[in-house]
Amino acid sequence: MKTRLFLIVACLSCVIGCHAKGGEDGASVSFVHADVRDLFSDSDRSQPDTSIFSKSRVIFFETTEGALLGDISKVFVFEDRIAVYDDRSWKICVFDTVGRFLFSIDRKGRGPGEYIKIRDCCFDYDRRQFVVYSDVPSKFMRFDYNGKFIGEVLTDELFFQFAIAKDRLICMDMRAQNGDDFLVELPNDDRSLRQKKVLDLPLIDLGPFYPPGALIQTSTKPYFARRFANTIYQYDEGAVVPRYRIDFGKYNLPESLQIGACLIAGRRYDAAPGQSRHGDRLSDQEYLQRGWDRDYVTGLANIKESSGKLYFSVNNRGFCVLDTRTNEVKAFPMILDTQTQIPCNGMLPTQDIGNKYIAFLPSVNQVSLKIYVEHVAKGAAPWFKEKIERMKEDDNPILFLYEVR
Repeated sequence: MKTRLFLIVACLSCVIGCHAKGGEDGASVSFVHADVRDLFSDSDRSQPDTSIFSKSRVIFFETTEGALLGDISKVFVFEDRIAVYDDRSWKICVFDTVGRFLFSIDRKGRGPGEYIKIRDCCFDYDRRQFVVYSDVPSKFMRFDYNGKFIGEVLTDELFFQFAIAKDRLICMDMRAQNGDDFLVELPNDDRSLRQKKVLDLPLIDLGPFYPPGALIQTSTKPYFARRFANTIYQYDEGAVVPRYRIDFGKYNLPESLQIGACLIAGRRYDAAPGQSRHGDRLSDQEYLQRGWDRDYVTGLANIKESSGKLYFSVNNRGFCVLDTRTNEVKAFPMILDTQTQIPCNGMLPTQDIGNKYIAFLPSVNQVSLKIYVEHVAKGAAPWFKEKIERMKEDDNPILFLYEVR
């Protein structure tokens, strides 16, 4: 419910002046059509995981006092361990490959090597370091492979998300206003962040609303998206290059919402291009109902390239796979894990050195898992049934990890 409400707010907060300046008309962009009807259908259209992925693992994370997970929002996969970022408790918990707890990066405080909260985190595979960005205070901190604090660099900037592209940090500026360039390139350096470069890509919306998931992920040449836009960009050697402009048909955000009657943070603005005026205040119920009644694509996230395909989530309703060789797009509202018979639709930003893993959360909540396995997932593997039977309601969430073909 929380995630859906977040998306509804984002959908209703689309803005005037949604047209990007520059970059969209480059010769490098491919125009792609995507049939996403299944993502907005109420019927069960789950696809078996074996039709998309080659291998799967189910991780039961050990529940201990030092590793209590509130919400898994990012996953890091290594040969000998798995790390997860919990954006509720602002910590990184590290486990071995079967889920036994190893250590955590949890250093709340106001001193060196400490933070009030984590805004985002990545792993630098070249240096084998966790890079953590805290916005209170604004600084980048580094921890080694075993969680030991290495050092930190303060910055005057304020960022929302960031990614590592070899020797560069690609950051999304939280202070950018509508029309401002909001991508910033910084040196991936543990001594100084002074060599700032602003990348030419304007923000196209107002308000502090973000779709769930990662708009940008660490890669040699990371792909990313902007809020309320259907273009997938790529950072390439200091430049922003539009790669794919996706047509979602009737699910595209309509021009009338981009320019005309925009709903922003619960207020209605009847606006002509370049003008706006306050209208009547919407009640909370009207505000929510308008969002539920409008099935529009408002956010692409968690974009990951692997073996000639781009995987990305759409409105947190499901995910799409774009074949970069044929420009064909397939939409998957949900996948059914064949081992466990558990449906999954919570695609998570997943980082690994070979770009071959994607993690999902089950669509069945933790409290209902036992009942679901007993009455619905009757064909689940015996080992899974046994583990679910022993689970407690307050145990850590389970994770489904898939290897792409």
